Amino acid sequence: MRKIFIASLALSGLLFAQSAEEIIDENGCLACHAVASKKAAPAFAGIGKRNKRFEGANAKSTIMNSIKNGSSGKYPMFSESAMPPFANLSQEELSTLADYILAQSSKAHGRGNGRGMGQGMGMGRGMN
Repeated sequence: MRKIFIASLALSGLLFAQSAEEIIDENGCLACHAVASKKAAPAFAGIGKRNKRFEGANAKSTIMNSIKNGSSGKYPMFSESAMPPFANLSQEELSTLADYILAQSSKAHGRGNGRGMGQGMGMGRGMN
């Protein structure tokens, strides 16, 4: 009976759910993003902070949509780059990533308006 239960859990994905770090590693997210500093794309911390502030209750679904369908133009400091779609990710993986990104918002630096407009100390400047 125990073997059947464990097999059922494994097939349902409950036993082997991936962590955000594993999904990030497998999909090469850190090639462009960092947790708290800008690279070729905004930091996860800045993305989390901006979406919490401007999307409120829709922050998680907005991030999930951006990951799944790709994104460009949200952060003018990064206007030369676009995020490709990751349509291969499951809803569970998208949810895990969005939760992780939102949790990083406390690591965002800067005192600006957070609009990602490259003004003052917003999401672009001041991020180390």
